[in-house]
Amino acid sequence: MARILTKLINVDIDYAYSQIHEPFVVQLDELKKAGLADTITIPAGFVHDYESVPLFKGTSKTGGVVHDYLCRADSVPLVTKKLAADCYFEVMESSDQTKATGKLQLARFWLRRWAKYVVVVVAPGYFHKHKVLATYEEMAG
Repeated sequence: MARILTKLINVDIDYAYSQIHEPFVVQLDELKKAGLADTITIPAGFVHDYESVPLFKGTSKTGGVVHDYLCRADSVPLVTKKLAADCYFEVMESSDQTKATGKLQLARFWLRRWAKYVVVVVAPGYFHKHKVLATYEEMAG
């Protein structure tokens, strides 16, 4: 299960992008299962859009930030598109389990989680396109 080790502190740049204000540290079982270091530190200055899946945008901000980071061309560790998606799923699942107030909501979260996972696995174009410290202009451009 994903463990969020520091608070996610952002500064909004515009309606679509935010920037990490302080390092954000997350521990992920999926990375450990892949034989990698299980802790990532997303640096201050990292520009992201939380989530890009239009129908569900913003429903798992921490998951979106982790996924955005792992999809960068120079993330540490450097992972496959599938492993980045698996880590996204892990963070969403961990978050959903703490937020759900009943079985119906848990089922709804399960459906949403799987829909977002499938989209990020099959979506073309964004994987390894930018560097971790890409500027807002590079991201929005």
